[in-house]
Amino acid sequence: MERQREFFPSVQKTVMPRPYFGDETDILGQSGTAWAVDAAIYGSNFFVDRGQGLVEIYDAGPAISFHHLLPHKDKYKKEGLYLRLKLAYRTTANANVNIRNFSGNHVTLPNSFYGDIYDDLDTYWWVSDDLTLNINSIFSGEKLWLQRVDWEWMSKEVVYEDELQNKDLVLHRSFDDIEKLYSPQNITDSSVKDFLMEKIKNDDQFAKCCLLILRQDQLMNEDLTKLFEGIAS
Repeated sequence: MERQREFFPSVQKTVMPRPYFGDETDILGQSGTAWAVDAAIYGSNFFVDRGQGLVEIYDAGPAISFHHLLPHKDKYKKEGLYLRLKLAYRTTANANVNIRNFSGNHVTLPNSFYGDIYDDLDTYWWVSDDLTLNINSIFSGEKLWLQRVDWEWMSKEVVYEDELQNKDLVLHRSFDDIEKLYSPQNITDSSVKDFLMEKIKNDDQFAKCCLLILRQDQLMNEDLTKLFEGIAS
């Protein structure tokens, strides 16, 4: 179907704040704590109580960014480590707080009058790029208090619950083995093949190009106009 194009003599320009690019921090350590009172908070309906070390949220809307307080999520990806994140919080008795968590899922926190830890298990699979909590909803008249986010680098090697009696829960690593992961690799026939196989697995466009190369003898026999029509359409 051919679209009908119109002409607009004047078009509104988009107005937005000028982007600010702050210095990216390099958070060191195997584990640590990021305090909610130090987070960047956007929106309304919140109060920062530095005396008690808490961020009080009394309605939906705020976004709490820990981007500058937590390590970069892919920093140790090559070593098979992931960033495990746990949220320390407290609520009024019937808050039923729904959040978008660090793994990008929308979950309802269990009500906890005396405080609790929410362990975001799905950070094993993925951590959001913005490292931000979004408060989706809180029951009317109820409140949520955020204290901190505890973080730890953990191995993606899995021990199942029924194996706890027989397997070591700690992965012991060699410094030399880890150093080899970051050292420049010599280019060999085998390493080139491994690179191409990995590229084909992860890049659909590259895989298509490889397939076209394999079929080039067949394509050379095709009419040039016919080939162009297939590409243009």
